[in-house]
Amino acid sequence: MKDTIKAIALLFVLLMFSGNLSAQTYDYVEDSTKQKDAYTQQQYKKPTQSEVNALKDQKHSDKPLKDKIFFGGGLGFGFSNYYTQIAVTPMVGYLITPNLQLGIGFVYEYYNYKSDIGPDYSTNNYGFRPFARYMINVRDGLKIFPQIEYYAFSYEHIEDYDASSRRYITDRRWQEQFLIGGGVSQGVGRKGGVNIIALYDVAYDSNNAYYGSPYVTYGSPWVIRVEVAF
Repeated sequence: MKDTIKAIALLFVLLMFSGNLSAQTYDYVEDSTKQKDAYTQQQYKKPTQSEVNALKDQKHSDKPLKDKIFFGGGLGFGFSNYYTQIAVTPMVGYLITPNLQLGIGFVYEYYNYKSDIGPDYSTNNYGFRPFARYMINVRDGLKIFPQIEYYAFSYEHIEDYDASSRRYITDRRWQEQFLIGGGVSQGVGRKGGVNIIALYDVAYDSNNAYYGSPYVTYGSPWVIRVEVAF
């Protein structure tokens, strides 16, 4: 009888110990799972916009020079019964960051004037235009950007006509513009795009504005352009 009681007591103790051990094991596994989930959430949390921008800048800085340089430009035409105007406007730029662009454009213009009182008149004009713009993503491929620019242009202006020698008296002038504004860019390929730009000349003077510039709307401080970059 005593042996039976001892056996029952021993079995009860073993059952109690097994239950406590299972409970402790379950608590340990549950705690470990919670800690793992918390660690996983911490490891894979959504990055902030500043972190995304920093990563883009880091990737951009690792790119070779050829991937940071872009080219482009446009053509300008003007025709009437009295004049023909053709302008070529190449540009080259550098991507300081994926969004910030610095560049410089060049301008060459051929101008021919058909006169009713004298011989036809032709001249070649030229200029340059350093600029900076900051590209802002709207959606895939479409961007908007503010832009600032200094535009300088050397052109030959007809002052008078000498009928005796049938010769035009000209004076070469220097035209300056300080432009602010912005535009819309539709991306094409990795670096290319088609840009539509509207700029305002804060130094506009109607008495000095060059009437024949391909970039100046006659009698207006506004400058409208369409250019291609690649």
